[in-house]
Amino acid sequence: MKPRLLTAALMMAGLLTVGAPAQAGLLDVFRADLAFTLVVDRSEGLRVGDPVEFEDESGRREVIGRIAAIPDSRGGEPVASIRIDARHKERVRSGSRVIIDRPAMADAAVRIYIVTPEDRRDAEPLRSGALMLARTPVDEKAERVAGQVRVFMERLLDRSRQYLDRLKAEIDDGQLDRFMEQLEETARAVSRYSQEQKERFAKEVLPELERLMESARKRFQDQPDPQRQEDLEREFKRLKEELSV
Repeated sequence: MKPRLLTAALMMAGLLTVGAPAQAGLLDVFRADLAFTLVVDRSEGLRVGDPVEFEDESGRREVIGRIAAIPDSRGGEPVASIRIDARHKERVRSGSRVIIDRPAMADAAVRIYIVTPEDRRDAEPLRSGALMLARTPVDEKAERVAGQVRVFMERLLDRSRQYLDRLKAEIDDGQLDRFMEQLEETARAVSRYSQEQKERFAKEVLPELERLMESARKRFQDQPDPQRQEDLEREFKRLKEELSV
């Protein structure tokens, strides 16, 4: 090998090995960017070169790409070609969502950012050539609320099984005062639930509480206590009123 070619080869090898860690992003020169098509509601306000950001779980945003092109829709749905820098493309997953935030002021810049929900962070990385549908901040907020409700109910149902088992044991042991205290605590908790959480509680948990109330009423038949039964019925009615059922 000629001296010049040998020197060039050694320099390249050094860049790809020992020198690479010291050169931020150097290896990205040899990696392909992520390119995908984004279907938007309208192309007004979007410009080639506009930044595309990534929003992490803390709400912090970082520019990870740009609008590469805005093709002529030719009467079809408007789209934008998005290109994500190679060093950031692993952050965009198959379940990631792209939000277009259009400010109220007409002359303010449109912002595009990508979020990856917690339950999609281990999903397959998005592949070039993918087609994604843009969302609005309102859509994203609704999706997050729905996700929070799902997580809440999963945890609630896990806890409610233990909770209901404990209430049943209290009724079986004749500890109706403790059962009433539990209903009071439940009614207070439910009063702070969102409407979605209340609806899920009414669907998933209330039927079991109804059955426990029937068991409690049977206990009162064996051990009559009109005042205590009236108090218990009042608390259960309050709980149902909190649930609006």
